[in-house]
Amino acid sequence: MKSKLFTCLAMLLLSFSLMAQTKSVSGTVVDNAGPVAGASVIEKGTRNGAVTDLDGKWTLKVSPGETIVVSSIGYKDVEIVVGSQNVYNVTLEEDRQLLDEVVVVGYGTMKRSDLSGSSVSMSEESIKGSIVSSLDQTLQGRAAGVTAVQTSGAPGSSSSIRVRGQATINANAEPLYVIDGVIVQGNGASGASFGLGDALGNGSVSTISPLSTINPADIVSMEILKDASATAIYGAQGANGVVLITTKRGKAGEAKFTYDGMFAVSQQNVRVDMMNLREYAEFYNELISIGEIYDANAYYTDPSILGVGTNWQDAIFQTALQHQHQVSASGGTEKVQYYVSGSYMDQEGTIIGSNFERFSVRTNLDAQLKKWLKLGVNATYSNTIDDLKLADGEAGIVFSSLNSLPDIPIYDVDGNFTSEVREGLGARVNPIAMAMLDDIILKRQKLTGNIFADINPIRNLTWHTELGFDVSHSKSETYEPMVNLGNWQRGNNETRWQNNANTYWSLKNYLTYANQWGKHNVTAMAGQEMWESTWEYQSIYNTKLPSDEVHNPSLGAGTPTISSGFGSSAMASFFTRETYNYDERYYLTYTFRYDGSSNFGPENRWAPFHSLAGSWRFTNEKWMKDLEWWSNGKIRFGWGQTGNSNIGGYAWGSSISPMDSALGAGYRPANIANTAVQWETQEQWNLGFDLGFFQDRLNLTVDLYKKVSEDMLMTMQLPSYMGTQGNGSSVLSAPKGNFGSIENKGLEITLDAHPFTGDFQWDSNFQVSFNRNTLKALSGTTAASIVGYGQWSDVVCVSEIGKPLYNFYGYVVDGVYESLEDIENSPKTAKHPENGVYNRSNTVWVGDLKYKDINQDGVINDQDRTDIGSPLPLFTFGWNNTFRYKGFDLNIFLNGSYGNKVLNYSLMNGPSGGLASMRSAWVNQNASAIKDRAQLVPIDPDKVYESGSWFDDITNVKVENSGTKTPRPTLSDPNDNDRLSTRYIEDGSYLRIKNITLGYTFPKKWMQKAHFDNIRVYCNIQNLYTFTKYSGYDPEVGASTQDSSGYAYGVDNGRYPSPTTYSFGVSLSF
Repeated sequence: MKSKLFTCLAMLLLSFSLMAQTKSVSGTVVDNAGPVAGASVIEKGTRNGAVTDLDGKWTLKVSPGETIVVSSIGYKDVEIVVGSQNVYNVTLEEDRQLLDEVVVVGYGTMKRSDLSGSSVSMSEESIKGSIVSSLDQTLQGRAAGVTAVQTSGAPGSSSSIRVRGQATINANAEPLYVIDGVIVQGNGASGASFGLGDALGNGSVSTISPLSTINPADIVSMEILKDASATAIYGAQGANGVVLITTKRGKAGEAKFTYDGMFAVSQQNVRVDMMNLREYAEFYNELISIGEIYDANAYYTDPSILGVGTNWQDAIFQTALQHQHQVSASGGTEKVQYYVSGSYMDQEGTIIGSNFERFSVRTNLDAQLKKWLKLGVNATYSNTIDDLKLADGEAGIVFSSLNSLPDIPIYDVDGNFTSEVREGLGARVNPIAMAMLDDIILKRQKLTGNIFADINPIRNLTWHTELGFDVSHSKSETYEPMVNLGNWQRGNNETRWQNNANTYWSLKNYLTYANQWGKHNVTAMAGQEMWESTWEYQSIYNTKLPSDEVHNPSLGAGTPTISSGFGSSAMASFFTRETYNYDERYYLTYTFRYDGSSNFGPENRWAPFHSLAGSWRFTNEKWMKDLEWWSNGKIRFGWGQTGNSNIGGYAWGSSISPMDSALGAGYRPANIANTAVQWETQEQWNLGFDLGFFQDRLNLTVDLYKKVSEDMLMTMQLPSYMGTQGNGSSVLSAPKGNFGSIENKGLEITLDAHPFTGDFQWDSNFQVSFNRNTLKALSGTTAASIVGYGQWSDVVCVSEIGKPLYNFYGYVVDGVYESLEDIENSPKTAKHPENGVYNRSNTVWVGDLKYKDINQDGVINDQDRTDIGSPLPLFTFGWNNTFRYKGFDLNIFLNGSYGNKVLNYSLMNGPSGGLASMRSAWVNQNASAIKDRAQLVPIDPDKVYESGSWFDDITNVKVENSGTKTPRPTLSDPNDNDRLSTRYIEDGSYLRIKNITLGYTFPKKWMQKAHFDNIRVYCNIQNLYTFTKYSGYDPEVGASTQDSSGYAYGVDNGRYPSPTTYSFGVSLSF
């Protein structure tokens, strides 16, 4: 009995001793930005642990000598051995390998280390680095292999995005955008498709961006899939690359509210060097001195006493204001998480009268209802209003203002708009008046999102089912009021309304199985997807409305024009992807997709697409373990097939058009059918290297690729006897067909470095992309090349076999004819007089341009036109640097392009000549472009003429400034000096200081009393300066909005220039 009592007493004393050894320890977990909430603090090898609160604080009971592990996603683990002290503060460092570990791929996610295909990620920080109104603008210069060229500098405008070059000539060449699994619907590319007619030009593309309805602030990351082994899972939709966009989601924890506000000011700091009033008077007097005009203007007798006159550029450009605000809330429990946001943006354009406005709301919800069942909803609604202006083209605001004379005032003495009048030219419209009086309005509403469920019926198997939707509506209105500017009048007003409705739905189901057996990791996915997109429109046009205050076309007294239409497109698909990973060293991925599209006839609707990719991570081999400085090394290889079906619904059939006849109204086929049209296919090879050094503080990624597009989808070019040319009321549109092949080969290099860590941090990313584009073949067509046009029917671009697409096509300038002897000893032009009698108004003359005889036949004609430059760059690049010190951060982003040419089309084209053609006394000229114009002087100034003057005697005329390549001024221009030539082709290479951001994040301890988690203020300058030789506003010139064929590129026809923007913002959370 005594022994039992002694034993119990001993055990009791021992337990008290053990309890006495357990103590309470606490601390704070922070990173370089402040407290880290939600970090795990666990006693190693046990379940004893705690989680840090919003201030990063934690408390835990543990025995001395035990080890505590502090961990948080995206950071390196920290281990602490508990000693005698009671407080342990921990600073976590980012684990760059973990931060980049999981990436989004088609129909799922993968660890980046498991990827064998080529892709590039953009984080939320990169997206926030620029002040943009449209999502596609964020891609510029930030991703290797991705070329982004803004179509316009207007607010909410679009960009031409090309992933690894131009892979198709006529079908939609933009990448596929997928937001949270739902394909973005463009709802039109040209202004006409939105019901704006030719108000924004006649081009197949316009400045309207389908992505401007999306709020960039809701996006957390973007993954750009580039090679076919990555994009093949999207089959027919992935030929031009895929951009996977992930929006923000809620996390478990207390509700977190954020506000982001920004105010910006935009200006056009660049001016084209147009003649002022004094320079114009000197030019006018020069025209008199060489006999081009005879009526002297007393007003211009002494140019030195004149001022600068009207500056039309300053009149069309304004200081534009912009403000945007976003409020969001996120949080939830372990079972349910939510993210809700609302935003508003109002952005003025730097061209008077233009404006963009957007309101949007988003809700993302995730609910883990059972261990085996998760439901989710993503939904966003947006409402945008575009107040648009026609900037480019000969009728655009930019060109019209530049060619307006400096002696014409904008307003009369009463403050009313004036008009321009010149003898021989008549009345000209005041461009400022038209910019302010004419309306081009586009209103869009969009509801898009999806409902999904993840079901785990058995271990390692997940069934994902999803219903996606995109319902959109747009209303466009163009209105031209009655105008009386005295000398210029518009007697009738006119208006056009169009309503567009688009509905898209998709249904997808796929099973994913993932398992691991020892060193073997296998993932298999198989599924199906189907979608349908329908559209319809109703349009009404009328004139003679009773008042300019009422724009309703039904009230017009004219004959109304009513039209409507509808259409649809659908696709059904089956797909699978298998991945295999052995010991984190050897990787293999195979994908297959089988697509059927309603865009093709019944016999050609289905097509298979395969891809195969493999990689070897050699740094995980045993023989590499001793090289600690080499942290990562992988070799990747990929091959894949994709397709393109973007030719529109029922393009293989023949639609019906009305036609008037002697027997009354009738109907006829609108186009020639071609049921044999089939898929455009693409095959791509990729070889890549991923190298990391010094614990991934220095990373190098290199990719080499080759992709070939076959059976290009284009409108077939048929001979006229097929009925494809002639009167517009009876002509048949040529059918869609397959012909030709395009090849793109390239090299991509990305260098990512982190030279400094700790209190002072420096992150640097440099990327450069080389691409060589070649038209390999044309078949099934009578043409030997593909022709692109300028404003109307003038050929500016020709794509020939064996050469890049869109090469400028014209004459090579070889100087000017400096004397009669020079003319006689040079190849003969079309205006060379057969009888030897020269006339400066009808034949070639001294001072006219001399062109190279390319085929050396002694004659200058169309056969001497040749390639005179390519608008496609040799390479593009971007360099992003971020510096951090304590609460300060500085980001500097540079981007540029090298080797591309720009056709300064405004210099040569216009109703009365271009800005450098010098064939009108009533069109202002670019002073720099004509500064070195041929100066004609008499050889013998003392020679006496009974009639006429020295300038009519070709034997007595010479060019004073020998060696010039700028022609003489001539109103008749018999030699056609303003034909397309190297005179108008300029170097479009540039280096741009794209973005500079300076920010400051207030210390956490300052914010605690105000109950804020974070406050950051920043200032930003965008497009600060561009280093370039280009004489226009902006060398960044992409797709032409004036070419209806879509075969021209790099043509500056008065493009809306990109502004310099200064912004100030604040971001706070609580």
